[in-house]
Amino acid sequence: MMKITTNNTTTTHRSDDSVNLLGAISPLPDGDLADRLNYCYTTTLLIICSVFISGWSFVGQPIQCWFPAYYRGWWIEYALDYCYVQNTYFLGFTDIKADNFFDFAEHIIPIPKNHTEREDKQLGYYQWVPFVLALQALMFFLPVVIWRAIYNSTGFRVKTICETCSVKSNMEPEERVKNMSIVARFLIYDHDVTSSLGGRIKSHFEGKMVFSAYLLVKMLYALNALFQFLIVKWMLGTDSIFWGLNVARDLVAGREWPETGNFPRVTLCDFSVRVLGNLHRHSVQCVLMINMFNEKIFVFLWFWYCILAIASVWSFLTWLVTSLNERSQINMIAKYLEKIDPHTARSMTRKSQIREFVQRTLRPDGLFLIQLISKNSGDLITCELLTSLWKEYLATERRPPPYDEPPLLSKKPLD
Repeated sequence: MMKITTNNTTTTHRSDDSVNLLGAISPLPDGDLADRLNYCYTTTLLIICSVFISGWSFVGQPIQCWFPAYYRGWWIEYALDYCYVQNTYFLGFTDIKADNFFDFAEHIIPIPKNHTEREDKQLGYYQWVPFVLALQALMFFLPVVIWRAIYNSTGFRVKTICETCSVKSNMEPEERVKNMSIVARFLIYDHDVTSSLGGRIKSHFEGKMVFSAYLLVKMLYALNALFQFLIVKWMLGTDSIFWGLNVARDLVAGREWPETGNFPRVTLCDFSVRVLGNLHRHSVQCVLMINMFNEKIFVFLWFWYCILAIASVWSFLTWLVTSLNERSQINMIAKYLEKIDPHTARSMTRKSQIREFVQRTLRPDGLFLIQLISKNSGDLITCELLTSLWKEYLATERRPPPYDEPPLLSKKPLD
């Protein structure tokens, strides 16, 4: 009976680990669409590609070679393993595209006798593709780890607040009013996360520490997306970061790998064997089936990285410009308040109060959270939240802060 219980416990732990792993890369409302494209969809895509290439490399037949008749048994196994591990080199069959056999015979490219020339033409990337893809997946996931570590350590529970303000959690009007009231009280009283800091650091980051961290993470997303072009360029040994566009143009124009040398399928391999004290060099012709998949994967990833880089850079610049334009932030809050009360924005007294409300109560951290909720949950939830915030703000002008209130979101556990 104890053995059964232990197995069940082990199975439960394994299932929990799997759920935690999937939950780590699942899309959460603590960022915008560009963030989710990076840490969720791109990470998942790269892991799938890495697993596929790994399975083909270790389970399938990534390389096949043509051997002379006197090769037997372990000779063939040794040659295949050596050629896959030690690299092969590409040499075109002809210097032009031959139309018939006679042209083919006249334009055959001979194998260089100098071994240094052969080494210069080596392909040294196909063994490392699964590891490079896995490294890229880690690089795309790392910024969100940094972001969540920062806001969790400060007590500004962005994930908890955004999930509290999600549409799924606010289907019932009574529940929505209750949730918005809790979030509003947190933003009014408890969202200063610089209380533990001192001196110049506190004065510089007061009210904007979380938003500054988010801008830093957005910059990491943008730089990482641009850096991927250099990683793939270095791995493939190409001369330009626009190699993906060039390969796609060649494919559309009908120029295959025998002419261009892009991800060649047929390569040559040299290896040496000692027989009775003598060193015998052998050259065999091999087929790299794995390059057929590498070509499609990396061309697709190149265009995906282009989309990702544009989205990440645009998102970073949008958040940066919005944070620097205080007038647009005040106008955004005023438009929401005008939907709630049409007479609010017309009164000069109310305009002055809105400015005070934005500058001293919400501050950059609160504005950031409202914008994030607006992007993820829509205007209905945002209007409801601002209604609670505005009422709470007006109430604070006539009474002191409720220091005896029970702890709010900043004291709650993460989950």
